[in-house]
Amino acid sequence: MRRIMQTTCIALLMMTGAVVSTMAQSTTTGTLNLRNGQPATVSLTLPATGVTGYKMELPPTIGAKGQALTVSSISGTTATLGWTSMPYWSLTGSSITTGGTGVGQQFIGTSNSQDLVLAANAAERLRIVGVAGPTLGFVGIGTATPKASLDVQGDVLLSNTGSASQLKFLEPTADGVNTTSFKAQAQAMDIAYTLPATPPTVDGQVMTATTGGVMTWTSPTNAIGKGRYTPVNGEYVHVITTTPYDIKLNDVVLVTVMNAPGTTISASVTAIDDVANTITVETSVPLGPTEKLLWISLGN
Repeated sequence: MRRIMQTTCIALLMMTGAVVSTMAQSTTTGTLNLRNGQPATVSLTLPATGVTGYKMELPPTIGAKGQALTVSSISGTTATLGWTSMPYWSLTGSSITTGGTGVGQQFIGTSNSQDLVLAANAAERLRIVGVAGPTLGFVGIGTATPKASLDVQGDVLLSNTGSASQLKFLEPTADGVNTTSFKAQAQAMDIAYTLPATPPTVDGQVMTATTGGVMTWTSPTNAIGKGRYTPVNGEYVHVITTTPYDIKLNDVVLVTVMNAPGTTISASVTAIDDVANTITVETSVPLGPTEKLLWISLGN
């Protein structure tokens, strides 16, 4: 009987249009059950303890699709609610007007001095630094403290679908359009190059590599042996030591005789000893103390 009377009273109040306050109260559960002709109910329940009285004032009009009720203002213990368009990003993609960080534009990120962090499987995978300082805007993949515009902890792969990908460097001018690129050829195996641990010691050095790809700085003339030999007086056969140059059997060795004008002396290489690091030279005449043998060996 009490429930019928309460329902009748509420209906009469709604019909009169009078501005009145009504109260639905349960002294046992603190729950308001809403129900229509269905057996199930939707309930509003107060916290069990620590309740401070307040009032929520609903908006005067109905909202639009997708809007949410938010607190637009608070006066004393009264919170006025209003309809607000929620600028959320959908997991299936969002339709935006203009991308950017200007007025009326939309973006994903932070609007204060905080980093943007993306995670996968509850672990950080990417970070864009938002804290003011010299690293502001730096992007870290696999690291929370990037030290460059892009800092990747781990391997980087430039994949392709048939045409070789390129690592490109743009020329250092404001309006530059030309690039310097590195790209791989078709290969039958992985190749890894290990760069030198120190800079070149003198100008003009070049990088050379072992068969394992370990690279070092060396002089381009290191593959060239050369020297001046003083022969034993009266000898036709001359054994010349090439140390410190490490001569090889397939080196190209050139020899000539430096002698007084007006005479011609021929010289030929008759042997190369890659163990003792020597070359054997025979001359067409015995050489004297003022004559020299000049030699050069070109390594392959």
